[in-house]
Amino acid sequence: MQIFLGQPLNVAPQVKIEKKVVMNQQYQVIKGQNFTYYVKTKNGIVSEVIAKAPYKLAPASYFIQNPQNCVKKLIMRVPLRMAKYEYDCNGTVYHYTTFGVPGNLITSASLK
Repeated sequence: MQIFLGQPLNVAPQVKIEKKVVMNQQYQVIKGQNFTYYVKTKNGIVSEVIAKAPYKLAPASYFIQNPQNCVKKLIMRVPLRMAKYEYDCNGTVYHYTTFGVPGNLITSASLK
């Protein structure tokens, strides 16, 4: 499942969306085949996505359209734990972060 930042939230009609408050933030929770997605929207446009899974990290292409056409810059890295990247796509800047240990992996992406 791909949920692109800066686009309207479009999911198949049969997919169940649950609303949840996490740390005073309202998220829409979508359970996909491999990931559980926590999606934050502003005026119907996706502004932040968090994907959780036990043993997989979601690639940037799940959240950013055509990331291969963007300028990728490593912001911070903690070996075997975390990496934070910045993608500059024609003036639109995205933050993409991976974090966690096997059994609890989290990938997040947001508009800057």
